[in-house]
Amino acid sequence: MHYLNLDQLRTTTAMGGVLSVSIIAQGGMFHIMAETRKGEVVLIKTRGSELRQFRDPIKALHLLQKLGICEAKVDTRNWRPEQAAIGKPTRPDSASYMKAAHEAAEIKRVLDARIKSANDPNTVWHDHDQLFTELDVRYAD
Repeated sequence: MHYLNLDQLRTTTAMGGVLSVSIIAQGGMFHIMAETRKGEVVLIKTRGSELRQFRDPIKALHLLQKLGICEAKVDTRNWRPEQAAIGKPTRPDSASYMKAAHEAAEIKRVLDARIKSANDPNTVWHDHDQLFTELDVRYAD
């Protein structure tokens, strides 16, 4: 069995060296195996020699489609969907990051609206001292 990274598989496909492709399930993950003119190959990550794995077989199909491979066999005999979460990295910081991003987007929206209002020729401007004096009189009761 040989190993190919994505660029090598792309080149092999472009040169007509790929005879067939299979998406193989193992546990909760899927990997790509191809039959080439020189034997079986497995798709590995660009860095290192680990299998390039997919939690979602649709992503593997999209990758194959981008490579120009229109047919693939899918083997789900060893698929265990309940194992898909094993080894999945947790992202506890994600919620706080998203909350901060939403707050920043809201601030930007308000700021853009106020800038647009300030540039409007019909905007009425008030002196801040006068405004606070009026507010003090209104709410002093």
